[in-house]
Amino acid sequence: MKTLPAALVAASCVLALCACNKQPQVDPRIKQVMEQRHEGFEAIGEAFKTLNDAVKSGAGLTEDVKKAAHTIHGYAPQLADWFPPGSGPETGIDTKARAEIWQQPEEFAEKREALAAEAARLAELADGGDAAAFAAQVKKLGGRCKACHDRFRVDRD
Repeated sequence: MKTLPAALVAASCVLALCACNKQPQVDPRIKQVMEQRHEGFEAIGEAFKTLNDAVKSGAGLTEDVKKAAHTIHGYAPQLADWFPPGSGPETGIDTKARAEIWQQPEEFAEKREALAAEAARLAELADGGDAAAFAAQVKKLGGRCKACHDRFRVDRD
């Protein structure tokens, strides 16, 4: 009985492992957008936590609070670019985005634009100095976030 050369055996093993661990092939530009989307939502989440903590504690309009408000305001309009066709669950990449985003683009756009408008108002109030109006706006913005999450985000937490 003849034995196979070690290089041939090793190559066969590598091919077998690759077949078992096959990852979906996704356009690198789509992957990049999905990474931007993830990072952007992480930043928005951290900023919103800062706002909620400040409102709950009565900290007022500190520089950190103003910065957090402007962070959300800066990211909110970018949502329009974070969900191109082909960047949903069909990629096989872990995402909390539901397919409904692409199936009902008008509804998603409406919610996304409402969020951007509330975020712009939040940034205005952060600079305006009215802590009570700002706190009320944080609540309104949170409602806009929740409305979109309830409809278009997979809840795995």
